[in-house]
Amino acid sequence: MKNDMKIIYVLSVCFVFVTNYVFPQSTHNRLKVNANLAASDYIGFYQKNISQQKNSRCAMYPSCSNYGMQVFKERPFWEAVILTADRLCRCSHDTRFYDVTYEAGYKSYIDYPYYEKVPFSVIANRSRIYNVPSVKCRQDRDSTIVFIHQQINKGHYDVALLKIEEGLFEQKLPTDSLYYLKLVCYRGLDLLEEGVFDYETNIDESLKKDGNIGLQIALMYKDLGNVEGAANVLRRNVAVLNDSNLLYRTCLLQAVLDAQQEKWDSSRKNFVQACRYNPEMESMLDRNLLALEKLKSRKRKSPIWAGIFSILPGGGYLYTGHKGSALTSFAINSLLAYATYTSIKTKNYGWAGVCGFLSLSFYIGNINGASRSAVRYNQREQKRILGEIENINHIY
Repeated sequence: MKNDMKIIYVLSVCFVFVTNYVFPQSTHNRLKVNANLAASDYIGFYQKNISQQKNSRCAMYPSCSNYGMQVFKERPFWEAVILTADRLCRCSHDTRFYDVTYEAGYKSYIDYPYYEKVPFSVIANRSRIYNVPSVKCRQDRDSTIVFIHQQINKGHYDVALLKIEEGLFEQKLPTDSLYYLKLVCYRGLDLLEEGVFDYETNIDESLKKDGNIGLQIALMYKDLGNVEGAANVLRRNVAVLNDSNLLYRTCLLQAVLDAQQEKWDSSRKNFVQACRYNPEMESMLDRNLLALEKLKSRKRKSPIWAGIFSILPGGGYLYTGHKGSALTSFAINSLLAYATYTSIKTKNYGWAGVCGFLSLSFYIGNINGASRSAVRYNQREQKRILGEIENINHIY
C-alpha cells in the first residue's frame, strides 16, 4: 500500500508540474485551478484499479490515499502536496504516538489532517468497562434493576439500555437511578454526544441536582474535550451536594481538569480539598501530588527546535522520538536529492525539474511534519500521565 501510494503520488504531482510548462499561458490559470482535482483523480484511479485489486490495508486511518484525497480537495495544492508527502513518510511508523481505531474493520492508527478534529467516536476504547455497584435480588428490590446492573457490569450496555428505556417509559422505577444507569450505558457505547444532548434537552431540572448524574455528565464533557462544560457541572455539584463521597469524587475530577489545563495551584488545592471530604483517602494525597508534579515537570519537545533539526532530513523526527519516520524521511529525501543531482549532471533537465519539485515537497513536508510531531509527543505525554492520575483515583 505504502509503496503504491508513493508511485501514484509521484505521478499526480508530475502531471501537474509538467502541464505548467507544456500548455500555453492562456490555459495556465485553468490548470492551476484544476490541479487539486487532477491529483484527486489520480488517487481515485489508484483506489479503484490498484488498491482494491490488491486488497491492501493501510496502517493509518484514514488511509494514505483517503488522506491525500481529502487534503487535495480541502487545501491549496502546494499545502496538499506537503501534507501528503509527510504522511507517506510517517505511514505505519511510530504507532505508539497515535490513538487506535477499528473504523476500517481492522486495527489502524488515527492520523487526521492537522486542521480537522478527530471525532471521539472513532477512538477505540475497548479495554474500558464502566462498572456500577453489584446488587442482588431481594424481596424489596425490583429484579429489573438487578438485571440492568448485571448487564452493565458484563459490558452489555445495549441490552441494559433497552431495559432502562422500558423502565423510564413505564415509570415504575426510580427515575434518578435509571437515568444514572442510562448515562453509564451511553458512555459504554461511546454515545457521548447523545448523552450530553439528552441531558441538556430532556432531563428534568430536579435530576440535574443528582450528584451521580452530574459526575457522569462531567466525564462525558471531559472526554468530548469540553472542559468548561465539565467544570460548570462540577460547580453545580459542589453547590447542591451534601454527600461527602460525591463531593470527594467531584473535587478529584475537578483536580484532573485543572491539571489538564495546567492550572497547577488549583489542581493541588482540589486534591487537598478532596481528602478533607473523605479523610479515609488521605493516603492517596501524596500519590496524587507526586503525579501532579511529574506532569508539571515532564520533558517537552519544542516544535521550533524540531523544525530546525529537520534542516537535516529526519533530524526533527529523531528529536521527538519518531525514529521510524526519521529514517524514512532521511532515505526519501536523500534519494530524491541524489536523483535531482544526477539528472542535472546528465543534462536531463525535465526530469531534474520533476525530481527537484518532489525533493522540495518532501523536504518541506519533513520540516512541517517534524514540528507537528513535537506537538503530538507533548500531547501523548500529557495524556499518559493524566491517565495515571485517573487510574490512581478510579476516575472513569
